[in-house]
Amino acid sequence: MESIITETYRLEKVMYPNRMDEIGVLRVRAWINEPGADPVFFSRRVWIEALDETAFHWIITRNNVVVAAARMNIHETIDSAPYASLLPKDEARFRFENQRVASFSRMVIDPQFRGNGFAEQLDRARIRMAEKKNVDVIVASTQLNFRIRALTKLGFSTACELRNAPERPDWPLYFMQYDLKKQLADVPAGLNL
Repeated sequence: MESIITETYRLEKVMYPNRMDEIGVLRVRAWINEPGADPVFFSRRVWIEALDETAFHWIITRNNVVVAAARMNIHETIDSAPYASLLPKDEARFRFENQRVASFSRMVIDPQFRGNGFAEQLDRARIRMAEKKNVDVIVASTQLNFRIRALTKLGFSTACELRNAPERPDWPLYFMQYDLKKQLADVPAGLNL
């Protein structure tokens, strides 16, 4: 897919606390009217959480206004990844033992800018960073069918289905994984990523 990130749109990596208020406001604005969104959860003005402080953040801006954002954290164990507390204590949880994990979370795109390929640009930027940080596996969680399809297209697979996510408690949450070591091993010799 050809990037539409041009002079009009700018993709950049930012670190906490830079632009966090804008990102937090965008998270609420983009999700508050989505089907099944918990109105109490989204009654706040901004959505900023502790994981933001240690994360890598990417933003896409237009005229210096944040129109899309995504986050990635590095975890020495799965236990500190978003939604890990919802994982069953069976095989799905143990598959991540002894692995360094990157978590993709808080992908958010302003509703009026959706459909421009920003999610794929943000996903690819995060995958490149995970490769540089030598993680073993990337995890991502989503409740949206189009995100499941997009992540699957990039090489993710569904590990399990979870329940009771605070943002949309009545919707299933799909916990997905991307085995970075296997993905790199499957790349034919001589092919550059």
